[in-house]
Amino acid sequence: MHEEALMRDLRRKVEELSRGAGGAAILRASVALGPLAHVDEPRLRQLWARAMAGGPAEAAVLEVELLPSPTDPRAASLLLRTVTFGPAAVRPSPPSSVRDG
Repeated sequence: MHEEALMRDLRRKVEELSRGAGGAAILRASVALGPLAHVDEPRLRQLWARAMAGGPAEAAVLEVELLPSPTDPRAASLLLRTVTFGPAAVRPSPPSSVRDG
């Protein structure tokens, strides 16, 4: 349950950043993962892939920085550090019908 809440929050943040960048796709995202965040790196990567599916960060490379100290004030956190944008997603227009006149 906690993991899903973390991923919903991340998805919301990357979508907001993408909208602010004119609908740009996110190519790379960097996060900091605290040792008390209730998720380990392999599980985070699985959850990321599922949570970002169909959104602007679907194909993003996820970079994870592991925070080492459980006494760090951010030890229970998953922090979105940076994102790298690509071109805005271009949606193909539907084919138009051509009529013989």
